[in-house]
Amino acid sequence: MPASTPTGPTKPLEKDSVHEHIKVTALRSGTVAAALDEQRRSTGVASVLSREQIDRAPETNLSDILTRLPGVSAYSNMSNGQAATGEAQYMTIRGLDSSYNAYTLNGERIAPADPSTRAISFDMLAPYGITSIKVSKSTTAETDGDSIGGTIDIRTPTAFDFSGNYRKIILQGQLNDNAAQTGTPALGGTAQIEFARRFGRDGRFGVYATGYYSSKNVLADAAAPNRSYVPSFASEAGVKTPDQASQLTTTQLKYDLFTSSIKRYGGSLSLNYKGDRHEFYALGTWGQYNVQMDDNQVSFRGSNSGYGADGIYRSQLGQRAGYFITNDSTQLLTTQKIGGISHLDRWTVNYDIFNSYGVQATPNTVEASMYGSSSIAGPFYLDTANTTLPVASGPASAMSQLRNQNTSRFWKTQGGDSQSTADMFGIHADAAYRFRNDILRSIIFGFKISDTERLSWSHPLFHNNNNFIYNGPFFGGQNWPSTNAAGPSIGNIPGYQVDAFGGKLGDFRILDRDWVRNTTLPYKYQNDPNGAGNYTRNDWNANTSTGSEKIYAGFVALNLQAGPVDIHPGFRYEYTDFGGTHWQSAGDNINGRFVRIHQNYGSPLPYLNINWRPSELSVLRFSVRRGLTRPAFGLINGATTLSTDPVTNQILSISQPNPNLRPTTATMFDFSGELYNRHAGVISASVYYKQIQKFIFTSVSNTSNSATLGGNVPTSSFTDGGTLYSMPTNGKGATLEGIELATQQNLYFLPGWMSGFGVNGNVTLQHSNATSSIAGHADTALPRAPEMMYNLGFYYSRGPIHFDLNYNYIGTQLLSVNAKSPDFYLQPTQRLDLSMKYKFGWGITGTLAMQNLLNTPAFWETYGKGKSYLAYDGGSNGAYVRTGRMYLAGLNGEF
Repeated sequence: MPASTPTGPTKPLEKDSVHEHIKVTALRSGTVAAALDEQRRSTGVASVLSREQIDRAPETNLSDILTRLPGVSAYSNMSNGQAATGEAQYMTIRGLDSSYNAYTLNGERIAPADPSTRAISFDMLAPYGITSIKVSKSTTAETDGDSIGGTIDIRTPTAFDFSGNYRKIILQGQLNDNAAQTGTPALGGTAQIEFARRFGRDGRFGVYATGYYSSKNVLADAAAPNRSYVPSFASEAGVKTPDQASQLTTTQLKYDLFTSSIKRYGGSLSLNYKGDRHEFYALGTWGQYNVQMDDNQVSFRGSNSGYGADGIYRSQLGQRAGYFITNDSTQLLTTQKIGGISHLDRWTVNYDIFNSYGVQATPNTVEASMYGSSSIAGPFYLDTANTTLPVASGPASAMSQLRNQNTSRFWKTQGGDSQSTADMFGIHADAAYRFRNDILRSIIFGFKISDTERLSWSHPLFHNNNNFIYNGPFFGGQNWPSTNAAGPSIGNIPGYQVDAFGGKLGDFRILDRDWVRNTTLPYKYQNDPNGAGNYTRNDWNANTSTGSEKIYAGFVALNLQAGPVDIHPGFRYEYTDFGGTHWQSAGDNINGRFVRIHQNYGSPLPYLNINWRPSELSVLRFSVRRGLTRPAFGLINGATTLSTDPVTNQILSISQPNPNLRPTTATMFDFSGELYNRHAGVISASVYYKQIQKFIFTSVSNTSNSATLGGNVPTSSFTDGGTLYSMPTNGKGATLEGIELATQQNLYFLPGWMSGFGVNGNVTLQHSNATSSIAGHADTALPRAPEMMYNLGFYYSRGPIHFDLNYNYIGTQLLSVNAKSPDFYLQPTQRLDLSMKYKFGWGITGTLAMQNLLNTPAFWETYGKGKSYLAYDGGSNGAYVRTGRMYLAGLNGEF
């Protein structure tokens, strides 16, 4: 049956005989046993997470739950403060960047709204109303071919997944201890209701529905250097790497408090009919994710810096500064699917039409800067070595002034408003014919057509994203410099004081976001001729692009049987046709025009999956396949920017998207062995190898690309006739190889009450290598590909008592490749979670859960692979980010 079957896990079937007699053994849908059974029967290497396992996990976001599966990791970044929510946003399979996976909901694709990546934000996917999740690491011809990493399929329930009528209510409260200790909002809660009912003759009709609402408040504290490092001692001047200098220092530090108010709400609906020969269904999901995030920052800025008579690098002058930005995020995802399955003699026909609509927006971002009128005499030394909280030291009187927030005044604001949408429509159909043959068992063939309409725009609030001066020219005042700001001192801005960073920074104030926004938003997009400048067509259109991506796919696959060996050869062909428009600036910051781009290509994709099943409970697998990943929308259709000589009008530089970017392709090999038992147990081992061509690095620093090309991307720069051209290009090759080991077992053989214990664990060890075009980095690891990942779990379930303790570890990851200095790395993420349940009877269950018991950081980026120095990044606030523990308590009722 095709992989897109929407009606939950299929009941296990014995091999059909010549007379087509079928023996059915039913397993209750959503259980661990049913998930393992689907995993065992899978054509390729796969891991299945059951509803039961999802319900046991204490996490309130789906991405963190999925990391319990072998080879699956989750991550977030700090480009918009996302890691400060304490939740992971993107998924990787075996360490490949999340854009190299295919994401489906009930078997059909999820529209990727983010123009910078093919990845799906899991922010919109709450762990409510999900019956199972299947992660396929070796796919077949029936599924989408753009899955070099693998495919993640999320399934929502139908009424046929329950033994009878079903009703459930969840009420839960939450507390973030980091927020509670600091003095910011700390509480949250969740409410969910779901029901299922079958009706009509023989219960052939079914309806399932769920709705949920969740809110949480989180505080993150973060620290980072804000300038590059220099050697601390004059004897080592000129040395710039941690492995060559005994100690490094910098001239600027910054400290941030991120206050996040997160709201999730949505639901799903399933209408089904199951007859003797025909099944029909209508499925729909809706998810909304809103974050109201404020970043309040205190920074130390040294000046007049150099080596003193004692040979130590210091700043003779210092200044305290303040910064504030709203990092709000609004995301929406809807999916709809209508179709059916018909059984006609030896034919099985599967057909559907589908739609997925996604929105990702950062509405009305406002950032404000606050500076002091004069510098404070030092000297100051910034201690950055072997610490996650670098601090400045100096004379007592100078430090007292530095800790006083009222040395800074409100100076200026700027900001923007952006949104990206993806609207995908498609149709899919396939047909399977079962032969009366002992070798050739069946053939399946079909097609799929999809069309995704894209729109992306980002408008600066003022001309050229210039400064909007508080009480400045727009209001008839002067164009005040930062050293003579006209706004109130920080202590006189509406807000409240908090106890942050152990008091080492002195005063720390959380500013009232409405007050800051009201200084700016009423005047956005207006002319400020004596200040920010006149708003132009180029300002409005510069980051606007549209596109339409049509994908035509057809496939054929065979099911061959040779005794205990089943062989599945297949072939899929996908043709991609992309057309779009983007704004091309004339170089004068005023004029420009929309230009069209177009590209198309075909991708032949052969598959071979072989499974040897020496017994009913064991299987050895081998697969080889080809896959691709298409370039992200923003890389082929972003903005083109030009700069010109003001006198001669000669074009000096062009930064542009590359409509000729080709898809990344790969040949992938998998070999695995799995041994199951009848007590929800399994032991498995997998070896894999991926040979990748035309790889595009999605995380590279120190490149001269346009920010509108979807973030930091590799840039190939060359000069022709005095003009510097830069654009993203396809790189060379990369390889990824590794081994996965996993086990899961109920300890049923222990006596009495001890038989309720169980264990699970998995470990992934891998090595990656890529050939980059960055000078000094001919060979490097793949970004986001840790060398080690593992989970250790211990649980108990017997009678009314259940608890689950899980430790997750994701090893060091390369984040960005730098041309002349050490690369940036993400240090290992570690997390220990505990959930406990007690069944009181009458369908009532009490729950207690604790997330991140060890209070480990949510994000820890370093300069170099070691832990000695935090990464410096002027655009992302926070290299060491802590979000604290989350405590949850609630009641569940099933009726």
